Amino acid sequence: MTIDALDTFQPAGECPNCKLNVAFMHQSRRQVWPELVELSFGRSSGPDLHGPGEPPQRLDMFRVVEHVLQCPRCRKTCVLHQHFGPDLPEDPEKVGEALEAKASKVRFTLCVYPAGEPGQLAPEAPDSVRGLFAEGARCEQAGALRAAGAMYRAAVEELCADRGAEGRNLIAKIADLVNRGVPAEVVRDLDEARLLGNWSLHEGLNFSHDEVADVASLIKEAVFLLYVQPEQRAALRAVRQARRDGHRTTPLRPHGR
Repeated sequence: MTIDALDTFQPAGECPNCKLNVAFMHQSRRQVWPELVELSFGRSSGPDLHGPGEPPQRLDMFRVVEHVLQCPRCRKTCVLHQHFGPDLPEDPEKVGEALEAKASKVRFTLCVYPAGEPGQLAPEAPDSVRGLFAEGARCEQAGALRAAGAMYRAAVEELCADRGAEGRNLIAKIADLVNRGVPAEVVRDLDEARLLGNWSLHEGLNFSHDEVADVASLIKEAVFLLYVQPEQRAALRAVRQARRDGHRTTPLRPHGR
């Protein structure tokens, strides 16, 4: 979830309750993990969170900060959790300094209330593919991003099996989809999902919420092109055929004089 200027008195964004773009009223802010610390409304998102004229509050690099916002339109509240992690420089010689200074940054922000529904594939997709994708979506929602990447990869593998793709490994099966009439751009998208899953499983790499959400969107688009759109076209063809058949069987009315 994206809220602009979350550490200010009036952060702006889409209300998860009424779906309108508003300037929220910031009700409270506090660190809720690893220990409870009340925080004032400074303008910094770094490790020093404090208001004007107040002493800096040194917090843990790994921490979760809770924000309670109220929508001025629907008057309902939402609760967001900011997850912080180390802000490590690219220069390995400066990593020690960053760790000693407890330098950290926001890794991702989750809306914990109201909780959104995990993503789902269209009902036209095979149940086996939908089930694996739904598990990945629940992992994504919970912040278990490597697990989400692994489940999305499994959904791609099941999709390949449903399309009859062959090969000694998943990369070969995805490539074989071209021979099954799958458009090349869909194959490229599915290969991205495979890569993210492989890196999550075998390399232990961490990904951002945006990267994982992007892969989920690629799978949804592939399902739309492979399963939803053909059924929509078949339904339209059936409607047109029924209209033509009805026209043929309708007796012509004689012209009046």
